[in-house]
Amino acid sequence: MAEDECHTSALGSKEFWDERYALELSNFEENGDEGEIWFGKSAETRMVKFLESAVSKEARILDVGCGNGSLLRRLRAKGYSCLKGIDYSSDAIVLAEKSSNVDIDSSCPKIEFEVADMVTTSLPDDMHGQFDVVLDKGTWDAISLGENRSERLANYRRSIHQCLSPVNSSPQSASTTKYFVIVSCNFTKDELIQQFSSPDAFQFHADIPAAHTISFGGQSGVTSTGVVFVPS
Repeated sequence: MAEDECHTSALGSKEFWDERYALELSNFEENGDEGEIWFGKSAETRMVKFLESAVSKEARILDVGCGNGSLLRRLRAKGYSCLKGIDYSSDAIVLAEKSSNVDIDSSCPKIEFEVADMVTTSLPDDMHGQFDVVLDKGTWDAISLGENRSERLANYRRSIHQCLSPVNSSPQSASTTKYFVIVSCNFTKDELIQQFSSPDAFQFHADIPAAHTISFGGQSGVTSTGVVFVPS
């Protein structure tokens, strides 16, 4: 069996997420439940803490596979004002938009949401070089479980790099450090480095420490891996 086939799961299909977010959107409209926070709040906290230590509140931040937009709402609460979320499920985007507009006033920055697919062969032109930070909280984990994993990875890695790479270099863009921040439950640090590091993509920058560890059989560990890359 080919390696791609070994890793195939329903979690890697768009149909699975369309059905899931159709249900979560229905639940939100009926009772205000925003749905599951993918990987939980602890993963969000790790990412938020890194961003607070590394980038300004004016940084242009893109959350890929944003789901219900929970991570972006937390960043907005911390004072970040230039936020965008994309997801290939249209119901996820509707849910994120509705959730982000609950209990806010006119002075609260608006979070932009858009339907987009980062594993297609081409990224929309209006996303090229438009961001300082790209976030992935379990999105590559899900994408990697679909068919043609190697092709998906190549397209995904290229799309993220294009989001961070300015179309026309300028002194300002050259002096700004760009980050790709990823949290994964499926891959180790070394595996993520192997997947995303290359001369024309990214290089490893830092780990994101976990707030809590678990112990089993005398060994300690964490339930997810947090890694920061910078464009090569």
